[in-house]
Amino acid sequence: MFVLTLPFTGVAFLLYETIGFDWSQLNEAAWRASIAVTLYVTLTSTFLSLVIGTWLARTVYMRRSMWLASLLKWPMFVPHVAAAYLFYLLFSGGFPVYGLIEANERHHLVVILTYVWKEVPFVFLMVVGTYGQLNPGYLDMAKTLQLNPLEQFRVAEWPFLVKPLLDSFWVLVAFMSFAYEVPALLGVTYPELLGVLAYERLTTGLFLNAFESYAVALAWTLFIFSGVITSYALTAKRRRRIERGVRR
Repeated sequence: MFVLTLPFTGVAFLLYETIGFDWSQLNEAAWRASIAVTLYVTLTSTFLSLVIGTWLARTVYMRRSMWLASLLKWPMFVPHVAAAYLFYLLFSGGFPVYGLIEANERHHLVVILTYVWKEVPFVFLMVVGTYGQLNPGYLDMAKTLQLNPLEQFRVAEWPFLVKPLLDSFWVLVAFMSFAYEVPALLGVTYPELLGVLAYERLTTGLFLNAFESYAVALAWTLFIFSGVITSYALTAKRRRRIERGVRR
C-alpha cells in the first residue's frame, strides 16, 4: 500500500515546490530545444524498439527459436549506464565507413542505438507472452481466406498486440524521456535531453534554477499521465472485446 502512494507523494511534492512559480521562465531556448530533441530521441527509440521487439517475438513464436529467445534476455542484465559506456567505447572513434555514427554527435544516433539495444528485449518479453496465448485458429482462418502476410498480421495478430504494445509504449516513453545516464554520457552539451538539463539546473548551486526543474518534471509527468489516460480511453472498448475473445 505504501509503495502505491509513492507516485502521488512525488506529484504532491512537485506541486508544492512549484507554487507561485512563473511558468513563463520555461519559455527559454534551452528548454524548447531540449523538449524537441527529447521527443525526437524518445519517439524514435520507442518506435524502433516496438517494431523490432514485435518482429523478434513473432519470429520466436513462429519458428520456435529458443536460442534467440535466450539471446534476447542478455541485454536486460546490463545496466543502462554500463550499456552507455559500452556504446561510448564502441563508437567514440566514429563509425568506420560513414563517420555519421559516433558518441556525442548532434543527431543522438548512438543514444538511440543504446536505447534500442536495451529496450528491444523488454518489448520482446511483453509481446511474446501474448503470442504464446494466441489462438492459432485466427491465423489459420486468415490463411484460409488467402490473405497476404500483411493482412494476416493485421487481422489475426495485431488486435491482440494492441494492449502489450500500448503498455510498452508508455513505459518506454516515461523512462526514456526523463532518463539521465545514457544521454549524459553519449549526448551533446546542446541541446540536452530533458533529464540531463533538469539535473544540471537542479545541481548548479543556483537555488532559483531548481524551481525550473521541478516545474518541468511536473509538466512532463502530467503530459505522460494525460497521454496514458487518453490512449487507454480510446482503446478501452477494443481491449475489452479482445480480452473476451470477441472482435466485432
